[in-house]
Amino acid sequence: MLLLALLIGCAKSSGIQFCEGVSPAGDGVNCGHKFEDGDLTALITSPDLFGVKTIYLQIYDVKNDQERKIETIPVEVKPDARTVAANLSLYTGGRYVVRIMNNNVLIGESRLEIIER
Repeated sequence: MLLLALLIGCAKSSGIQFCEGVSPAGDGVNCGHKFEDGDLTALITSPDLFGVKTIYLQIYDVKNDQERKIETIPVEVKPDARTVAANLSLYTGGRYVVRIMNNNVLIGESRLEIIER
């Protein structure tokens, strides 16, 4: 079990983190999965170099366990980078799934809940 814990702890992390902003050091500020409506920052991390100039944020609305794609946002990246911050505006309350795609390869995904004010 100790070996498994070490392997999991040392595994490359990838995916997406939602935050209210980014510090000067590049760390997320007030990160989580539940926010009031408005603007957020999506911090995207890939286990490998992006290798392209554009990746895509795909946003899905989740209702009754059904996903419906509502938007695809292109995100400009440096091909030799592994991380990028992207602006995300969500003003309608609900549950969402956000997927990050590099061509047709899933980099990561995360769920998000927005509460309307």
